[in-house]
Amino acid sequence: MKFFLACLGILLLSVTNESLAQNGNDMRSYREKADAEMSKRNYAEASLYYERWLEAMPRDADAALALARCKIMLQESESALYAFEKAARIGYAKPELIAADTMFRRFIGHKRFDKARLLIEKNKSDMEIFPFRYVPQTRMGRYRIAYPPAYSPNKRYNLIVMLHGNGNDPTLMLRLAQQMSIEDAIVISPEAAYLKFRESASSFNEKYSAAGEDRNFPDSLKDEIIDLSAQWYNSIIADAQSFLPLKTALPLIVGFSQGGFYASVIATRYPHRYAGVVTICASMYAEGKVIDNLKNLRKYGIPALVMHSTDDPVVPFQTGELLAGAMQNEKIDVEFYSYQGGHWINNEAMENLKRWLKEHLAK
Repeated sequence: MKFFLACLGILLLSVTNESLAQNGNDMRSYREKADAEMSKRNYAEASLYYERWLEAMPRDADAALALARCKIMLQESESALYAFEKAARIGYAKPELIAADTMFRRFIGHKRFDKARLLIEKNKSDMEIFPFRYVPQTRMGRYRIAYPPAYSPNKRYNLIVMLHGNGNDPTLMLRLAQQMSIEDAIVISPEAAYLKFRESASSFNEKYSAAGEDRNFPDSLKDEIIDLSAQWYNSIIADAQSFLPLKTALPLIVGFSQGGFYASVIATRYPHRYAGVVTICASMYAEGKVIDNLKNLRKYGIPALVMHSTDDPVVPFQTGELLAGAMQNEKIDVEFYSYQGGHWINNEAMENLKRWLKEHLAK
C-alpha cells in the first residue's frame, strides 16, 4: 500500500469534513471541496478544485463531467467542451444523463460535442457487453486499541467499541476516548471495512468507509454491503473479546456519522451481543432497516443515547430527532441529547457521553 501511494507522485490534502470540527482546519479533499462549492453555485471555486483533483485522479470521469458543467456556467465554452471530451475519453458511460441535462443542449450539433456523445454511448455499450459481477470476499481488517490509564494485564475491563465516520480512521475516536479517560474500560476502534482508494492515494493517508462507495458498487447492492460490513464489524469485536483481558459483560458500542449508522445497524441486528448503543451525528439509510429492527432493542432491554448537533452541516439534525423519536415510540430506554458542535462533538456533549458510558458500564 505504501508503495502504491508513493508512486502516485502528487500530494493533495484530503480528509473528510467529518474531522473538520476536531482541529478547526478545512482538510477535505479537493473533490469534496469542489462538490461543496458546486452545490453552492460557486462555479469558479468548484472549477479550480475539480482541476486540481483531476491532476491527481485523471481517470475520474464524473469529476471531469462536473468540471464541464462548471465551465458552462462560467461561459467558458472551449474549456467546457475540452472537459466534456475528457470525460468521454476516460470512460464516462451515462448518455441518458447527458440527454436529460439542459446545460449541454447549447452544444447539440457541435461536431466535437456530438463525437464525444457517441463515445459516451460506446462506453455504455462496452459496459453492457462486458458487465461487472460483484461477489463477496473475506477481508482482513485491523482495529486499534486504547488501554485505560493505569492499565494492568492482571485486571479485567469493560469493552467499548467506537466506530469512526466515512473517510476518518480509528484515531479520531480513540483520541475522544482518551479525552474522556474512562478508567474501567478498554476501547477499540476498527478501521471501516473498505479502504477508500482515491482519497487514500490523494492524501498519502489511508481513509476508510463501510459503504464501499469508492468501488462503484451499484445501488442494488446496498443491502448486501451493509449486511457484510455489519458482519465484518462483529468479527472484529469477537476477536477483541477473545484477545483482551475483559469482563464477561457485554460491550457498549458508540458510532460517529456513518459509524453511528453502523452502530445502530449492529445493535438492532445483534442485540444479544451489546449492552447499549450510542450514536453521534449519525447518518441513516433505509437499507440498514434500523427502524424496522428497533423492536429488538426493546426486546433485549438495550438502552440508547442519541446525540446530534443542531448545526450539523453534514447530517441534518432532524435525522437524530427522527431516530430518537422512533426509539421513544418503541418504548426503548433512550436519551436524546442536542448541542451545538457542527458535525462532531463539543466539550459539553463529550461530558454527557462520558456520564452515560460510566452509568452503563458493568460495575
